[in-house]
Amino acid sequence: MDLFSCLSPFVFCSLASGSSGNCYYVGKHDEGVLVDAGISLSQIKRRLSRVDIHLSQVKAILVTHDHIDHIKGLGATAKAFNIPVYAHPACLQGLSVGKSTKTMDVTLFRPIEAEQSFEICDIHIESFPVMHDGNGTLGYHFRLENHTLTIATDVGVLDTVVKRYLKKSDSIVLEANYDTKMLHEGGYPYILKRRIAGPFGHLSNTEAGNCIAELYRPDIKNIMLCHLSRNNNTPELALRSVYQQLRKHRVGISPNVSIFPLPRFKQTELVYL
Repeated sequence: MDLFSCLSPFVFCSLASGSSGNCYYVGKHDEGVLVDAGISLSQIKRRLSRVDIHLSQVKAILVTHDHIDHIKGLGATAKAFNIPVYAHPACLQGLSVGKSTKTMDVTLFRPIEAEQSFEICDIHIESFPVMHDGNGTLGYHFRLENHTLTIATDVGVLDTVVKRYLKKSDSIVLEANYDTKMLHEGGYPYILKRRIAGPFGHLSNTEAGNCIAELYRPDIKNIMLCHLSRNNNTPELALRSVYQQLRKHRVGISPNVSIFPLPRFKQTELVYL
């Protein structure tokens, strides 16, 4: 981390990333938002505290979709400090009947449409549609001053819309869910393998690597690989695959770019955007 990075007012922290649970903090040192709450309230509080952030500083929770690994702790976390929950109307409908979220206070729900712009904590946020089999799945693009971040997880297909939002960010969080060989040779039933690799499933390491090679530019600061499968991937495989695709496409990476997978069961340090 260089001196100029430390001066950035905009920070990111992954609290959990993977099929066991997903949760990210995006914001400033004194206030910000969570993207998803797929781990317990106690885990969220504990992991935020390790980077000197208190849950009371979280002013909103943005939900990507209503699968359990993204909403497991949503109800308790929102209730703890009456935190508004932003999501697509279809997702909010799913939350209202979901096993772990049906008792949530619906007055905290804030419906947002795909490609809608809004501001929280002086952060400009844009939602965008993502192909996945959750209800109303969204990705999110953030801008604070001249710092930008896009989070695209649970992506069945990298269409032109998703690529457009990734392309305009200098930091990205992009899914690299599975290694193709591990998935096909693993013990999952065929129907689940087909769902994961299908157009409403997840991104493979190779697909993520190809996307990074296509969209890469020298001023990108951080490329973070998220939502790695517990059974069909490893951090080492995901990272190796991305670099293989970069070499294949003859893309030279600047030494100032950080490329790394996000850990499954612990928080990262603050990433200065």
